[in-house]
Amino acid sequence: MTSSRTLLEQTMSQYNYGYPQATPYPQPQAQPYVNVPQGFGYPGPDGTVPLNQPWYGIGFMEANKRFFKKYVRFNGFASRGEYWWSYLGIMLISLIPGTIFAIGYIMVFAGIIGAAASASYDGSGAGGSVAAGFGMILLFVGGGLTSVVSLAIMLPSLGATIRRLHDAGYSGWWYLLAFVPFGSIVVLVFLFMPTNPEKWQADWFDTSEG
Repeated sequence: MTSSRTLLEQTMSQYNYGYPQATPYPQPQAQPYVNVPQGFGYPGPDGTVPLNQPWYGIGFMEANKRFFKKYVRFNGFASRGEYWWSYLGIMLISLIPGTIFAIGYIMVFAGIIGAAASASYDGSGAGGSVAAGFGMILLFVGGGLTSVVSLAIMLPSLGATIRRLHDAGYSGWWYLLAFVPFGSIVVLVFLFMPTNPEKWQADWFDTSEG
């Protein structure tokens, strides 16, 4: 009897009869660890940082040089200083055509007022024609330069924005929020965030030569 019971238990154990199987719980997938090299993003003995790395503690001049050297690089990272110093440089460059355009606008407006005053005085209306004509030239020059500058900085600005998002730990696809109402405010907040290497992804790194 005992041997029969033992044989029965062995058979049930072999085929798992009568023994409910525990349902395995799904295990969370571990995030891939990104090994950031020591000294990554900081000047070496020569006082510079390779172009395929961010530069922490960068100054105004170097930030603007790197802005154009990394013209169409969308991989990699950009420190806050690297991004915002170059942003200031773009604003200063844009002041030149903007000022020319503004002066032209003022001259055209003054010319119209002068022509109206001349017409009421002697009926000729020629009092402000010269100023208005020169103002129109400045309007065309300023507008043309503004278009040239805008086209020249479009791609490097996009690349710098994506690299800054990477540095803060966000995917570059978050930039698309800028095309959604009020989404640009969210993107702006992300651009001000500090460096967050714990959230960096391996495919964000710039693997091109420095």
